[in-house]
Amino acid sequence: MEWLRQAERDLKAAETSAAAGHHEWAAFQAQQSGEKAVKALVQHLHGAVRGHAVREILLQLPASAAVPQALLRAAQELDKVYLTSRYPNAFASGTPGDYFDENNSRELIGYAREILEFCRSQIHRS
Repeated sequence: MEWLRQAERDLKAAETSAAAGHHEWAAFQAQQSGEKAVKALVQHLHGAVRGHAVREILLQLPASAAVPQALLRAAQELDKVYLTSRYPNAFASGTPGDYFDENNSRELIGYAREILEFCRSQIHRS
């Protein structure tokens, strides 16, 4: 499953970026990991989805997926960095690199990991 494999690679890239101090890129890569993981699950369930909002994609899953509230919160946190981690005009001044730090990286990577593990478990369950 290509989407899931790429989600795993994006998570590793986020970890690498965080270790190098590129926390804005770690944030974006974590978001991408979460997004691709949920798209893998949608595809596995024979669905299709457009867009980049991880939380919205999770909300579109069938009730049988039983998405935990904590996962929706994790997705919401990842969604917040989709634009702000990349564009200098996302903030009143400075660049994304001025706004993201090690704590952000650790938290966002953790959220991405939770989403990836949830999606992987759902895919392997059926």
